[in-house]
Amino acid sequence: MNDIPFDMTKYGNKSYVRASHGTQFKDMPDYELYLRNSGEEVPDTVADRGTHQPTNRPLAYKYYLDAKYVPDEVEKIWKRCWQVACRAEDIPNLGDRVAYDVGSLSFLIVRATETTFKAFWNSCRHRARRLCGDTPESGDMIQCPFHAWSYGLDGKLTWVPREEEFPGLQIGTVGLRPVQCDVWGGNVFINPDMGAAPLADSLGVMPGHFDDCPQEDRYTAVRIKKKVKINWKSGLEAFLEGYHVLTTHPSGMPIFGSTYTQTDCWDDPKAAVSRLITPALVPDGWVKDEVTPRLSLELFCNTYGLPMPPEGVGASTAEGRSYAAEKIAERYLAQTGIDFRDRSNSYLVDMHQWFAFPSFFPWWGEGLPWWYNFTPLGDSPDECVMEIRFLQAVPPGAPRPPCAETTWIGFDQQGRDFPETGQVGYIMDEDMENMEEVHKGMKAADPAMARPMLATKQEIRIRHFHEAYIRAMGIND
Repeated sequence: MNDIPFDMTKYGNKSYVRASHGTQFKDMPDYELYLRNSGEEVPDTVADRGTHQPTNRPLAYKYYLDAKYVPDEVEKIWKRCWQVACRAEDIPNLGDRVAYDVGSLSFLIVRATETTFKAFWNSCRHRARRLCGDTPESGDMIQCPFHAWSYGLDGKLTWVPREEEFPGLQIGTVGLRPVQCDVWGGNVFINPDMGAAPLADSLGVMPGHFDDCPQEDRYTAVRIKKKVKINWKSGLEAFLEGYHVLTTHPSGMPIFGSTYTQTDCWDDPKAAVSRLITPALVPDGWVKDEVTPRLSLELFCNTYGLPMPPEGVGASTAEGRSYAAEKIAERYLAQTGIDFRDRSNSYLVDMHQWFAFPSFFPWWGEGLPWWYNFTPLGDSPDECVMEIRFLQAVPPGAPRPPCAETTWIGFDQQGRDFPETGQVGYIMDEDMENMEEVHKGMKAADPAMARPMLATKQEIRIRHFHEAYIRAMGIND
């Protein structure tokens, strides 16, 4: 099968890929320049660079650890920012509804008509019982399970048993308390601040970059929710940079070049968005002298279930990338009828990960069509939920497949123990090994120096997140 003998397992061995002490790189081009130097097509979205340089004001660890800041986050972020509550395919039919819980807050999102959604505080006007629980619900009205107070899909109160005992209550004029609700790319967003600027303002340049990769034409093929013993901020920060790949994801280094990662930030008073792009089939700088282009191609094909390249194919990185992109496009065409054969190698094989403050990560292209979101769990600064979705394109003319059932993974469980998570489970486990230790390390830090030291390029997106968080919270220290 292979014309170069290799031991695939050694690339998952952290001691094997450990960088030699003192190793540094010179003239390591970032992603766009790498493509241009190699003569490869540069997509317009890649060439449209973000120029924002965030202030170098790292966030002190106390904001991750001290419970006294949790109420401030609720008031200044979760009650004021646009945030992803669900996707449209989660509630496909009229009357379908789900709860969206963020910290101690809870909201109800319902498909109010065939094409529109509404969102409300998830609390009955009678005695505050949550109206939608932990599993999806449906029906032509929203009825409280406690005393049967009933509301239409528009939120208006329609029936109160023993109405005569509530003098002055006017049916039809009282209802559930609304929150703003809007949709982009099949993602349903809410904002409890009824006076907030429109959703589009908070997404900035991001929607324009997804014009040729419409997220509304996708469905959730895999959905995972992982409970993690960390603060939501340190959780998402682990995914804002590729600097950790060297020791966290050694098995990916022969096929993903983290040292060529491109980072871009865009910022204005209403939007803080950023992007990371990492090339595939480009051996990481740390192992580039150990991994030939052919070996990188073989490992990629094995990982993605593609046909192994014929003898003599893949002698160069450019040839390997083209072969892999071609085979991915052929597989899409055969399995779904979607023709991606005119798309760039970049679109088909590389990682394009976006972020919109406060916690949403959509991905562009077919290389890794993932979707992440992070939310605090209850009132604790020490717990959060990481939600992962794998979004597949809907075949043309075909009905939208049902949304995958949610796989819940508990605090002390591993993703690899849930077969439905596939390779995502293994990658997630590698990240979790660090994330919980980071939270513990924050608590162990000398209080006099309890804040990070962040790289100017590799960790610029974390610096940008800190800048947006400090602005939202009004922090002056």
